[in-house]
Amino acid sequence: MADAMVSVLLDHFVSIVREQVEENVKLVMGVEKEVENLNSNLKAIQAVLEDAEKRQLSEDSVRLWLEELKEASYDILDVLDEWSTNVNSIDHSEITKKKVCFSFLFPCFASRQLGQVGFRYEIGSNIRKLNGKLQDIAIRKDMYNFKATKGVDEPDQRPKTTSIIDVSEVRGRDEEKRNLVRKLLSNRISPDGIGRNLNIVPVVGMGGIGKTTLAQLAYNDGNVKTHFDLKIWVCVSNPFDEVRVAKAIIEQLTGQATTLVEHEALLRSILNSIEYKKFLLVLDDVWTEDYQKWEPLKQTLKYGAVGSRILVTTRKKKVAMMMGEPEHMISLKELSEEDCWLLFSQVAFLGRDEEERELLEGIGRQIASKCKGLPLAAKTLGSFMRFKRTKQQWEDVLHNDIWDLEEARRDLFSPLLLSYYDLSPTVKRCFSYCAIFPKDELIDKDDLIQQWMSQGYLSLKKNRDMEITGRECFDNLAMRSFFQDFIKDEDGNILKCKMHDIMHDFAQDLTRNEFSITEIKGFELEERGGSIKNARHLTLMLEPDAHIPVSTLKRKNLHTLLVSGSNIAAISPDHFQHLTRLRTLNLSGCSIQQLPQNIGELVHLRYLNLSYNLLEELPRTIGKLRNLQTLRLECCSRLQRLPETIGEATGLRHLYVSGCPLLDHLPCEVCCLSSLRTMDVFIVPDFKNYGNMSCSLEGLRSLNYLQRIYINGLGNAPMWTVSKANLYNKKNLRELSLDFRTGTDTEIQEKQHEVLLRLIPHRNLETLRILDYCGGITVFPIWMMTLTNLRRLVIKNCHFCEELPPLGKLPFLEFLNVLNLDKLKTVGSEFLGIEMDGTSNAFFCSIVSFPRLKEVKFRCKAWWQWRGIPGWKVEDSPVTIMPRLHSLKFGACKSLEELPNYLQTVPLQNLIMEECPKLQKCCQTGTGREWPKIRHIPNIQMS
Repeated sequence: MADAMVSVLLDHFVSIVREQVEENVKLVMGVEKEVENLNSNLKAIQAVLEDAEKRQLSEDSVRLWLEELKEASYDILDVLDEWSTNVNSIDHSEITKKKVCFSFLFPCFASRQLGQVGFRYEIGSNIRKLNGKLQDIAIRKDMYNFKATKGVDEPDQRPKTTSIIDVSEVRGRDEEKRNLVRKLLSNRISPDGIGRNLNIVPVVGMGGIGKTTLAQLAYNDGNVKTHFDLKIWVCVSNPFDEVRVAKAIIEQLTGQATTLVEHEALLRSILNSIEYKKFLLVLDDVWTEDYQKWEPLKQTLKYGAVGSRILVTTRKKKVAMMMGEPEHMISLKELSEEDCWLLFSQVAFLGRDEEERELLEGIGRQIASKCKGLPLAAKTLGSFMRFKRTKQQWEDVLHNDIWDLEEARRDLFSPLLLSYYDLSPTVKRCFSYCAIFPKDELIDKDDLIQQWMSQGYLSLKKNRDMEITGRECFDNLAMRSFFQDFIKDEDGNILKCKMHDIMHDFAQDLTRNEFSITEIKGFELEERGGSIKNARHLTLMLEPDAHIPVSTLKRKNLHTLLVSGSNIAAISPDHFQHLTRLRTLNLSGCSIQQLPQNIGELVHLRYLNLSYNLLEELPRTIGKLRNLQTLRLECCSRLQRLPETIGEATGLRHLYVSGCPLLDHLPCEVCCLSSLRTMDVFIVPDFKNYGNMSCSLEGLRSLNYLQRIYINGLGNAPMWTVSKANLYNKKNLRELSLDFRTGTDTEIQEKQHEVLLRLIPHRNLETLRILDYCGGITVFPIWMMTLTNLRRLVIKNCHFCEELPPLGKLPFLEFLNVLNLDKLKTVGSEFLGIEMDGTSNAFFCSIVSFPRLKEVKFRCKAWWQWRGIPGWKVEDSPVTIMPRLHSLKFGACKSLEELPNYLQTVPLQNLIMEECPKLQKCCQTGTGREWPKIRHIPNIQMS
């Protein structure tokens, strides 16, 4: 959407044009005044953008004005990026030493480099042209009488909700209603001190999902009516006006408007009305995340009787967390396809005879399926179809995108716009970019953030990585229900997600002339989202034998090109000849065998994805891509080498080469990539490659910004290179995997043990994996116990390890996996990390072992005994063991038959035994020898 793009642009330019750009541009022949005018026009436009963006849905002329502004903004970005890149290429090594860093699209450039007369003239000419275009747009803004931004919240235009509902019109919320009513009627008192007598039940979901409807159903339930002494319904909306909300509560409690005006007096009145009474308060459509606005009312409401409830509906999970009890949260999902059809049909077929229904039902079901379970969409499209009388009219709607239907756009997207307007300009732009993905696409979180970076949406601030800003933007959108269907890791962190189809339609509507998704069948183009004519961001979905259209290859203004589903095989120089402004290029899975040398001419490229191709090598010109931030080469099954020129791509932050079996070393120039944050695999070269200019562990010395690395082949590492990897000083490193590969002879065991002792990571490390280690761990590396921030530990395929280290000493360890330790037979009290008097079995001091541990997985076939503590009694013991452990899983521990005595005090919720015949026999309900130790666990599974 133009406003978001322009807002991001202006947020950066208004603050930096005068301070940073002007000092360099004034050297360009006679354009000092042009820069001043450019700055002035940008400020004038920024002041009215908020009003313009709200009016564009209903006023086509405003939308067109914003489209022009968006085009001009792109041109400004292109010129400035052209400038910075040109300067950067004049003397790259010198600029690396003396650079003036910029926080937006362009990295750095130094004023002395503007000495080239031709280049100076071209920059001056381009800025004059841009300023003329921008000035014309700024003048025409006055035609629309926009309101200037005042910097204060204004009430949104959403109609106020009430508690009144016609239950007969609701479809498919029976189970959700039962769950909500159960929570409202429960006698459970808040266990965490949030409210003396108060529980809060949030209902969360995207706009149009039916949160208010569910609240109305529960509010009007017969059991709810009789259970509470008082019932109050308040539509809060945005902004959260504490005085207005308090007055609304009093009005419903007393049946009349109050004359009180002071907030204190209003709260006192509420307290007097609810004290010792059981009440239900519905706060519908809450947006504020400001705890200070909520706290006074919350403290007042605590004076109700035991069993009082507050039901909150919101689009934002942050609101549920802020209000205090996210564990009671109900995340509302979509309707089933059948319920969605019933809701659609009861509106669309109102007043039609049976013959019409039979004629149109088949098409109607297909139209209803486009709603993807969203009740608002079903009702909106149903109302729209009520006035379509012929079969042809229904088929026309079926074959159109929702956002091409004017009435549907207005009624369906208006509620979504409220969520959109609540975003910051940066987050707006990040959401809008998601229009580039096809519907139902599984979107990788890190990959998405890297594409946002490539477009310049994420500000680069001092001491703050763009990736951090990107994660905050993603989480912001996820918490506000813009994303769904999350795939998470074991820590609960989101890895991948999808967008609801209606939310995707909304994003495409916001960017209809900017983003395009085009399907190509043979020589036919089918635009599935947005117009390809003026698109700056393009996704091509090619059938296997289709080719990229020649017209696409001549689009010099294209910023993004994503190609999927094609067997291109060969890329010719013609493919890249005109695409000189590309920032994001994804050619993954296109069966490409070779890239042309002129890929190095795509000097603005920040993101390049060549994964799942048949490349054997990359062209040397890849080093000319000094703006490149992300290079993805995953699962290129034929890739044998990277060019040594890759070290010249000094802007590279993320390098992915996992799944490339023929790639047995990295060039030593990798050590020049000092900006790297991610290296998904670092390959320690074997003996035959050490003299082949390959990068050894010593090459990691200068890569101090690394946050995640997988070091593969440590069994090959010469001893003298290990300490020089300098892991100890990599304070940014959060995730480290050490893969030693296999080996069995004594010499290899001793060497690997010595390597592990010398690989000392920084104590900030949060995740550690030790894989295929063949050294004996009878004396575990001392540095392991210095990892005081370690949250996850995986020890896997360490076939000669006979003991576990004293991991109970790690204060923040939450997840522990011990897998395939073939020689591990017993685990004793040393595992807990506690010290005992050897003669009396007494403990030296009070201690908590594994204070944060949540989940443990064991898979060790020879392990037969998990010893307890001799003479241990819970009432006498100064030791607390695993006070937060809730899940324990044993897999293929075929010999295990003894559990520790202290397990009976661990607050386990889940115990899983798979392929553990002896243990399962010993844990039989009521009769097994080990049953007394586990009988308190509510969920025990055996298979």
